[in-house]
Amino acid sequence: MDKFQLDGRCTCGAVRYRLCSSPMFVHCCHCRWCQRESGASFALNAMIEADRVKLLAGTPEIVVTPSRSGKGQKIARCPICHVAVWSHGRSG
Repeated sequence: MDKFQLDGRCTCGAVRYRLCSSPMFVHCCHCRWCQRESGASFALNAMIEADRVKLLAGTPEIVVTPSRSGKGQKIARCPICHVAVWSHGRSG
């Protein structure tokens, strides 16, 4: 891992995490699915390996939502303020 380190949190601060390396890439998606999930005109995404994200506080609630692939997406949300802090695509 590189020397990059960035801490993040949900709005209320109950769930806190650390990125232990820089993302592989960052992009904006304007598809209808991302608009629906974010409630905005686009979603800003940073792709990073799961083992490079460290949970510092709290326990996020995992919510499975449908996806265009049909496999669904697991979104980690704060159980208090319900802000999405990260997500995982589903395999299989």
